[in-house]
Amino acid sequence: MTTVFSGEGIKIVSAIVLIAVYFSVIYVKPTVLHALQSWKNTTRSITLRQCTIILRKQDGRLGNRLFMFASAYGLSLNRSCHLYINPAIITELGQSFEINLPHSLLSKSYSNDSKFVEKIDNHCSFLPHVFYSNYTCSLELSGYWQVYKYFVDYKQQLRRQLRFKQSILDRVNDFLSKTNNRSNSTLVGLHIRRGDFLSIRRVSSLKYIFQAMSYFQMKYGLVTFVIVSDDKVYCQKTFAHRNNVVITPSSFSAAEDLATLAMCDHAIITVGTFGWWGAFLLHNESGEVISDSKPDHSPLDVKCRHEDYFPYWFSFLNKTD
Repeated sequence: MTTVFSGEGIKIVSAIVLIAVYFSVIYVKPTVLHALQSWKNTTRSITLRQCTIILRKQDGRLGNRLFMFASAYGLSLNRSCHLYINPAIITELGQSFEINLPHSLLSKSYSNDSKFVEKIDNHCSFLPHVFYSNYTCSLELSGYWQVYKYFVDYKQQLRRQLRFKQSILDRVNDFLSKTNNRSNSTLVGLHIRRGDFLSIRRVSSLKYIFQAMSYFQMKYGLVTFVIVSDDKVYCQKTFAHRNNVVITPSSFSAAEDLATLAMCDHAIITVGTFGWWGAFLLHNESGEVISDSKPDHSPLDVKCRHEDYFPYWFSFLNKTD
């Protein structure tokens, strides 16, 4: 039998439905939200374990210190441990980056008890056990920890921690806008490391650098190469014959040079960790990165594996001299 509602009947049914919806919003929803909030609060309270990732030493220069900071940060998130970083490191990096570590993550102190702290000295080796070892044991990191796998799973969080200070961005943007205001070309950052590498390590060859430049010119046509270097006098002499090359001012700080690399569309990097970080922080996340190979057979690099140091999105040209 089919029931047919009159106009009045339809109005009554509609009113009942509206009343039911009203009471569900007033009474049911807050209850559900309260339950969800309680669950979230409970989850937060048990998120971090009774362990700490400890970084005390300030070794190396900017590129090395960024690797150390990033590895400690990544391991603390992976292991759900608190993070202790020497306040001097935070202060130093905070002069260039918008470091904003959650108070819930940071630890103001750490234990020196060797029973509960595993101290690991590492330059560039991938040590899988640090992800799976005793979660109640704290880790103290020493050495450079130049392995991207320790933090790549938290790439976006790390990039937020390493946003450049606005004052740095303003100066770099002013320089780049003057560089590119007429040509509107593709900007390719080029890092050239020399300095102490001339005597104790190796430097990338000009053959590699010119081949990498040719690659971008052939692919993108109108290109401006923006050079950052620890030897700008050398760069001015070497690239004086090229009208599509600019070099950052000698007054630029290391952080401003790094930000310049990061603000370009693509990057060419040579040896050293400074260029590596310029490429990792590239604002154009789909930008191309051409890199020279790292191994130079120095004692420090003997255990460095290509696949541990270079992220999968870095590319390489054919072997050059």
